[in-house]
Amino acid sequence: MKHVSEPILVRSCAVFAVALQHAINAANAGSTLALLVLNLQRSDRIAALISASYAKKMRTRLWDRLCPVLRYNDQVLFVSHNEIWLLLPDLTAPELALLATHQILSVLEQPLTIEQHRVYTNPRIGMVCTPVQGVTASTMLRMADNAHKKALQEYQKLVVAQGDLKANLLPENLPKLVSEVLDANTLSIVYQPKIDTNSKRVVSVEALVRWPGDHPEYIPVNVLIETAERCGLIEQLTLHVLSTVLRESSEWRAAGLDLLIWVNLSARMLGQSHLPDILMHIMDIWQIPPSAIGLEITESALIHDIDQTTELLSQLKQLGFHLSIDDFGTGYSSLAYLRRFPIDELKIDRMFIQGMTESGQDKQIVQSIIDLAHNFGLLVVAEGVEEYETLHMLEAMKCEQIQGFYFAKPMPAQELLPWCHQFHHRHNVA
Repeated sequence: MKHVSEPILVRSCAVFAVALQHAINAANAGSTLALLVLNLQRSDRIAALISASYAKKMRTRLWDRLCPVLRYNDQVLFVSHNEIWLLLPDLTAPELALLATHQILSVLEQPLTIEQHRVYTNPRIGMVCTPVQGVTASTMLRMADNAHKKALQEYQKLVVAQGDLKANLLPENLPKLVSEVLDANTLSIVYQPKIDTNSKRVVSVEALVRWPGDHPEYIPVNVLIETAERCGLIEQLTLHVLSTVLRESSEWRAAGLDLLIWVNLSARMLGQSHLPDILMHIMDIWQIPPSAIGLEITESALIHDIDQTTELLSQLKQLGFHLSIDDFGTGYSSLAYLRRFPIDELKIDRMFIQGMTESGQDKQIVQSIIDLAHNFGLLVVAEGVEEYETLHMLEAMKCEQIQGFYFAKPMPAQELLPWCHQFHHRHNVA
């Protein structure tokens, strides 16, 4: 029998959607309604998938953790083994929604014990609050789900959706919009510096594509890339980025700034056997050697066809391109694969970097990756460095290069040259 103080456990998505719509209809101007989409990146994922009895025990443990921080009229739905929806109605202020969310994060960040095993859940939450003009249950769920996906992609514990529906819901004609923007050549590129930890010199920059700021629609970068891959536009997008990078870097070189520029290479491009020819064609047009460009490839993109990937990377390396494995630590590369790939550096995923000052486990993972890279003769880049304490720890670990907001946010090409001069002047770099 349900205790009066317990929240309401909902049994299906359809019932939850109905309850959400009722809560939206009942909400008034003086109250706030919060919807949370919670993802649990669980260390026991396989056990939860293959054992129904284990999954039931785990759900009971999660319910026991959540109940003390929820109210009697809050509603909870266990959508799957790693996703939970929460409805928090009748809040007197949006700040209370944030307070409740941080309480949920706090109780779920502590490990659970089940069948003598400690289980870590690493929760990520997407949240949306009313009032939002014209919101319905389905649109509110989409908004919270988009925020939850952003939290996963950007390794944030909590992302709150904006109150503007237009900013949260992607347009139905998305492929057409992406194609039009590519044809109009209006995508912009920003550059984030990488700093050598010993010399404090800017040694390279990463080129990052951005949706045009004056466009009436807003498309997140990850959605832009996914759409380009799905709709056969990824080659056009890659060529646009590389052409822009080569044009803008030629202006830096003329001004005396000679930096290696890293460009992200998508998994779909890595699967094209004619990729070296595509890249060399554009390099020849600008008469810039491949050694001026580095190619960042995500770890997960490397494992689809190991033999083809190794051959392709070897060709790119022979042509003179620098090669880096991006987001290292989140994929599935074995040591044997790592030894086969002709790469120059490893880039540690920001998820571990941003957690290392508070998590001994993350700190050990970072140290292990650095030691692993050095054993293979590779440079190490840490991304997502935002605090001095993190920088200090990485310097002690002998991490060669740093990238993150502690030094600089991504900036347009015209701002890079003066920023580099000022940065080098502050650090007495000749």
